[in-house]
Amino acid sequence: MAQHPVWLDMDPGHDDALALLAALATLPVRGLSTVAGNQTVDKTFLNARRVLHAAGREIPVAPGYDRPLFRPLVTAGEIHGASGLEGYTFSPLEPVDAPHGLQLMADAFRESPEPIDIIATGPQTNVAAFLIGFPQWRSRIASVTFMGGSLNGGNVTPTAEFNIFVDPDAAHYVVQSGIPTRMVGLDVTHQALLHPGQLTRFLTLRPPLGEMLYGLFSFFGRHEPNAGADGMPIHDVLSVAALIHPEFFRWMKTPLGVERQDGERLGQTIPASSGPPIEVAVDIDTERFFAWLWQSLSAYQID
Repeated sequence: MAQHPVWLDMDPGHDDALALLAALATLPVRGLSTVAGNQTVDKTFLNARRVLHAAGREIPVAPGYDRPLFRPLVTAGEIHGASGLEGYTFSPLEPVDAPHGLQLMADAFRESPEPIDIIATGPQTNVAAFLIGFPQWRSRIASVTFMGGSLNGGNVTPTAEFNIFVDPDAAHYVVQSGIPTRMVGLDVTHQALLHPGQLTRFLTLRPPLGEMLYGLFSFFGRHEPNAGADGMPIHDVLSVAALIHPEFFRWMKTPLGVERQDGERLGQTIPASSGPPIEVAVDIDTERFFAWLWQSLSAYQID
């Protein structure tokens, strides 16, 4: 169990939904900000609320930035569908008024008696903007663990992973911040594959979560471009595991460069010769990871 409270920054997203449920089951989550990425920020905010409602959990949640720091927004509707969470029909939710996600983050950091770990599973726009806009709370960030990047090829271009590609400027700012940072990228998420035959395990979870996850990942498995007969990558939940159980991973400590120039290498992440070092996950014990994942989800099993 992590020693600090946790702030989640997400763009739900199928894999974000699974990461959110695992985090709620295993971590002292203080709140959640959503960001534009897999879909527009109004949709990712609604999707976060949908998953929380299905889980019967209430935590502070608010929408953050609706676009990258300096670039037009690119979304992944071809993978996550028009809503961002296609594959399950959610119960309608009443509209709510919410503050900006960064203000909600600032309130959490101000009120917390101890430092807070950040887990970011989408583009890092909100995290970078928080560092810039609320420098008084920078020292209260215990660490940043983000899902994104790759040392060995991308998933949206031959060189770039989606979260970094969407906002490379934000990612650059975070990895150059000097805050203890871990990158959990495609090098490990493409090893931890959820096999289609495992989807029925979701049905042991209480309603509506079991049916929700079964429907969501049945859809995701048909649309995630790296899914195949061996299974589908479930990217974001690995960042939750990395914070709680870094021993599941093999890490390389290195400064990290993020390509920010427009062109075929935009969003590429590569080891750099200078800058503050971060920890980059390069290998994973998938057996231990999946044992942890199913144990975490058992918190939602039918009594």
